[in-house]
Amino acid sequence: MLPAAAAALGAAAVFALLPGSGKSAPQLQPALAELERLLDQAGYGLTQIVLTGHRLTPDSDVFDAIDLGSTPTLLSFDSRAAQARVERLSWVERASIERVFPDRLDVHITERAPFAGWRLGSRTYLIDKTGRVLAAVAANAAPSLPRVAGEGAPAGAAALFALVSGYPALANRLEIAERVGERRWRLLLVGGGTVELPAEGVAEALALFPELAQAAARAGANEIDLRVAGRTLVRMWPESRQVVGQLSGARGGADGM
Repeated sequence: MLPAAAAALGAAAVFALLPGSGKSAPQLQPALAELERLLDQAGYGLTQIVLTGHRLTPDSDVFDAIDLGSTPTLLSFDSRAAQARVERLSWVERASIERVFPDRLDVHITERAPFAGWRLGSRTYLIDKTGRVLAAVAANAAPSLPRVAGEGAPAGAAALFALVSGYPALANRLEIAERVGERRWRLLLVGGGTVELPAEGVAEALALFPELAQAAARAGANEIDLRVAGRTLVRMWPESRQVVGQLSGARGGADGM
């Protein structure tokens, strides 16, 4: 048994050093299966995973994705396929898997950072900057994060908040950015005010906000409508939709109504 095991170990060591995966040509599979059997009998089965870098990803999810049960030794372990499965886990941004002969895998995970809370119907989710859904959470979880709502909101959230950050007076009052019809944004402000943004030309529309906010404050109005190209409105809401001020602007583009 020892000479056979030694030969198997030598062959497996060469195989483990080869780049790529544990896949093999069909004509080699019977020989590799025998080598794997000898390795397992000699006590060199794939039995250890050293997992580092994770905080929010459960160990069990990573172990399930790696699926040691289907790969008894390093000889048949497909590191690329396992990496792809691990990186499909919601919190995982990148994963590296190193095969350490004879029986260990070193797995390092880089996790995604939550960027905002997304409200959809009665559910709330954490999302990252790319719009990837990370986890379902309680509605009041992570109160320091920005909040978005509505269908299609995750995909454009990072771009919107990057623009809004240039206007601290608005950013500090923003409570929820609501996606309307998956086309445009409605900004819901602390205290009940709203800012209606157009489907296109958001940066140009926001440039008008500081002056309009002053006009709204003077008039006691709480709705600023920036959807109409070349014209912005300040209205009372909800008691009436009376226009109490308007400002001509140079913004172009569609109205986004």
